[in-house]
Amino acid sequence: MNPKQIACVVLLLIIGAMTYTAQMIHKKVTTTRTEAEDAETAAVTAENERSTAEIETAVFKTETDDIRRFLRSWLPAIDHVQTQQEAEQTIELSLRERGINLVRSRKTEPKQAAGNKIIPKSIVTTLTIEEEFAKVLNWLGDIERRLPTARMKVVQITGGSTGAQLKMDVSFETPIFDLASVDADKKKPAPKPSSAGKPTTKS
Repeated sequence: MNPKQIACVVLLLIIGAMTYTAQMIHKKVTTTRTEAEDAETAAVTAENERSTAEIETAVFKTETDDIRRFLRSWLPAIDHVQTQQEAEQTIELSLRERGINLVRSRKTEPKQAAGNKIIPKSIVTTLTIEEEFAKVLNWLGDIERRLPTARMKVVQITGGSTGAQLKMDVSFETPIFDLASVDADKKKPAPKPSSAGKPTTKS
């Protein structure tokens, strides 16, 4: 090739390189602009979701204010009895302070509640006591005061050994709350989405 042909080839190569470089730069600029627009859109969406969540949270707090106040008022009673031993000690103390000396029978047994995290179990207490009229009724009222969450299942009153005495057969169920486990579940991180079903790539 003569010098003119060589010069033309070199010029074409330079033009081709410049064109290729320009195309690559344009492609990169377009990709960067698209990514920036996507990021801006995602940011706007996230901000809208955050605002919506704040509004929903405020509405939820307002709607549940009475319920939350009710729960707070019951927390001392719930915290008072957390184990079977505490429930038994509360009953024993009530019997002693109310002067109930004649306990004909007494049985305490746990009752499991499968699938209930808030109240995983309860304590069923069955008693037969015999004492003076006033002592028996005052003791029943004292139990309801000491164990306000307890649910009376059976209350049967008959005459006692003497005219001044009453015999009471009573059975009540005391729930054992476990609010700590509920709080622990709330603090657990959300499970990551499963990768099952996603195609795998081979190198």
